[in-house]
Amino acid sequence: MEMLQIAEREPVVNHVYRELRQAILQGRFPPASRLIETKLAELLNVSRTPVREAVLRLESEGLVKRMHGKGLLVQDTRSKISEVVIIRQSLEGAAARLACVNASDDDIAHLVSLSHQGREAIDKGTSVKERAQLDKQFHMQLAHASHSQRLASLIEEFYAYSFSELVPSGHHDESELLQQQHIEIADAVMKRDAERAEAAVRQHLETTLQSIRARIG
Repeated sequence: MEMLQIAEREPVVNHVYRELRQAILQGRFPPASRLIETKLAELLNVSRTPVREAVLRLESEGLVKRMHGKGLLVQDTRSKISEVVIIRQSLEGAAARLACVNASDDDIAHLVSLSHQGREAIDKGTSVKERAQLDKQFHMQLAHASHSQRLASLIEEFYAYSFSELVPSGHHDESELLQQQHIEIADAVMKRDAERAEAAVRQHLETTLQSIRARIG
């Protein structure tokens, strides 16, 4: 009976965890804000049990922390941005190398298409929100083209950590450079040049990191 109850509530726990995690990473719960489990349960229309379990997972990831006398506080994820991008360099660099070996022609065609869509979006004056979505689609397509589900899952997780800081810049030259780098990554994968593809990914994320540092000081 106990195992059945756990199985029945697990989807609720996962839903609560995803909702709270996304709210933190996207800045809807800003750094240093206090989270109260009873209010979160009311907000999400669930009992306190799944909220408590979700919070434990968020604590293990360092997204929230219990402070004596202050309760549960949201942590500043921006302080970890350099670490996250460095990890992404390794993960997505590996994905690029694997994509050069494992990707189907359709996988690569989609990646190339997304790289050019991102470039065209700048010329059309597409909204920042839409360009951010194209950026995510490009990086996740590269991940899936590796044909490694475990790697793709890790890339998606670390992309989510840096999402709030990766909103495309309004600076035209900077946006053009980043999109040109997408095109170079896709071209290297299309030619199945693993060394060049990995190097292009690492350079792209280094450019991204410098852009973030310039914006957040």
